[in-house]
Amino acid sequence: MRRLLLLGAVAAALALASAAAGGGFPRFGAGCTRDDFRSAGGTVRAELCRAPQPVGAAVVVLHGCGGFSTFDHRIVTTLPRYGIATLDVDYFELTPPSGDKGFCNARGGFGFDFDTWVEIADGAAAKLRSTPGMKYVGVVGWSLGGGVALAAAEGPKLRRPFAAVAGFSTGAFGAEAAARRLPPTILLSGGRTDAIPLAETLPLYRALRSAHVPAALYVYPRGSHDWPGRQGALGIAHAAAFLLRYLR
Repeated sequence: MRRLLLLGAVAAALALASAAAGGGFPRFGAGCTRDDFRSAGGTVRAELCRAPQPVGAAVVVLHGCGGFSTFDHRIVTTLPRYGIATLDVDYFELTPPSGDKGFCNARGGFGFDFDTWVEIADGAAAKLRSTPGMKYVGVVGWSLGGGVALAAAEGPKLRRPFAAVAGFSTGAFGAEAAARRLPPTILLSGGRTDAIPLAETLPLYRALRSAHVPAALYVYPRGSHDWPGRQGALGIAHAAAFLLRYLR
């Protein structure tokens, strides 16, 4: 039932979300290497970016509906500066979209794919935990990736794959019903002008607080869904501070 709620809310949000597609595998620069892994019966493309001054913290990064190498690319290359290693995961790899806009405007036409995406996110967590030096693992999702992150992170405390969640432009997606089963979570919103507006994020934040789950909310007023320039820099900085507090 929870997955059905997620799919309905995600579909409504994606009708307005950015449709920028990632295309081929990008270049990430110094400190980053390909780190593909097996999950859900196939090989998933991924890139591992290590922190110059590691603290044992690492996160799986999940892109938006447009696919790999959108805002996720900036998250992946920036968080290591704060000491957090990142694993950018092309979770569409095993469920390729039919067009060049990823799953934007899919309007719920990815029901059978969602469980695969969650399985891949869980597989990415296992991949990081098996990597030397990666002691504490969290997840960062943007837009559709935020919905996948919430579904993957939910569970009994001792069995959760992720110790913390950061969701950029992430609606409640029905997750408020299971807020007490989520790890510490920070939600970041571009306000009323975000394609997934603040009004769709607040129910989850309130549910987390009511369930006494450590939670934070960062709002960039009149922001964009794509988190450009200063908005993105501030958002990533707030996410990093929260993650460093709980990934230890």
